[in-house]
Amino acid sequence: MIIGLTDPMRDEATYGRYVTLVKKWAPKAEVQILSCVTGTFSEIERCDGVILSGGGDVHPKFYGEEENAGSARDVRIGRDLFEFDIIREGMERNLPMLGICRGLQVFNVAMGGTLMPDIEEAGFPSHLKGDAAERLHGVTVVPGTILHGIVGIGEGAINTSHHQAAGKIGRGLRVAAKSEDGIVEAMEWEEPSGKPFVLLLQWHPECMSNEVSPFAREIMKRFAAEVKTIRK
Repeated sequence: MIIGLTDPMRDEATYGRYVTLVKKWAPKAEVQILSCVTGTFSEIERCDGVILSGGGDVHPKFYGEEENAGSARDVRIGRDLFEFDIIREGMERNLPMLGICRGLQVFNVAMGGTLMPDIEEAGFPSHLKGDAAERLHGVTVVPGTILHGIVGIGEGAINTSHHQAAGKIGRGLRVAAKSEDGIVEAMEWEEPSGKPFVLLLQWHPECMSNEVSPFAREIMKRFAAEVKTIRK
């Protein structure tokens, strides 16, 4: 089983946390980096699933708000374009996809959705981790969603560190969870029939200290199970 991981373009520790997350729930899986830097797009042909990792902001020009480019941080247009292609190819290959933080945002934009360039500028409280080891806040899961079926609870605590967030929801997607202040925290297909498994999270299961939280454990168990079905 091979799981593609888009390059988080951070330090080795960040990359290592994603690998550890995969290995915990799929010990025999190989992690294949998919990077615009090293030009490994073709490696998606080997993959049975894809994790869209966290990282810098999606450039606002891709969702019609180029005038707000000054609010974006650590923008890499090459990465944006690369990951749009990864999403398109992953869908064509019917690969299960898990989006984490930026992964939610880039997938939403790929589907024609928009982002809030900065949630504090939009009037919401900060969702950044800052200097804290972990920032936790409440989340409410929408009843009847795939996410609700996976985690089995309607409310809980998640860890976030982001300043952009989903605005207009992209084609075919629906909100699966929101924070206490109304920020979109998860999305999925509105009509999943005939589509690859897609679950998009604004939080970070690879950094969650509570390893038995259903918002980490159950989600990764489900993603691993979906990936295994591709290998059969």
